[in-house]
Amino acid sequence: MKYKLLLFPVLFFSINSIAQDLNYKWSAEANYPISIGDELGNDTPGIIDLGLKYRFVNLDFVTFGAGINAGIFHDNIQSYDGNGSDFDETNTFIQPKVFAEFNIPGMDKLRPSIGLGYTIVRSKFDGTLGNFTETPEEAILSVTESDGGINLNLGLSYDIGKRFYIQAQYDYIRLNVRRDNSQLNKDQNLGLLKFGFGFRF
Repeated sequence: MKYKLLLFPVLFFSINSIAQDLNYKWSAEANYPISIGDELGNDTPGIIDLGLKYRFVNLDFVTFGAGINAGIFHDNIQSYDGNGSDFDETNTFIQPKVFAEFNIPGMDKLRPSIGLGYTIVRSKFDGTLGNFTETPEEAILSVTESDGGINLNLGLSYDIGKRFYIQAQYDYIRLNVRRDNSQLNKDQNLGLLKFGFGFRF
């Protein structure tokens, strides 16, 4: 019985020591995205960007990993000048990538990073098009388009605890637009600024 009683504090301190030494490999993040550069469609405002990262190689000065982000931009477009319109536009970004996160000597809480990946943009248009002032007939708009391109990511995070951090990111996207795309007709240089926070686990 005495041995069992001694086992509990030993086990507790062992688990506590292991937890303190854990190198958290996973992280989840939530960001507010802002579109800059060339306009995508009608330049819809950002709603949210969510991400997940996994770090699989941890060296003294750099950590390598892979991750994925998904962001949503949405707006209701209304115009009653000439050919009036009233439709919802939703642009969804899917961004898988590999990245390197650097450790700065003497500045352990600050972590710059660079990443390379591919961005898929899915644009959906739902609503009506037509001249509302001259004719009651309205053209039904229901279009979904997908394009993609290479994505370069630059980031900077700051630890506010062992698990929590705040961050800022910039994504440069060279979007290769399909020539038969009815809404976009040329390649575009898109940019995304993201500000948010993350949690390591």
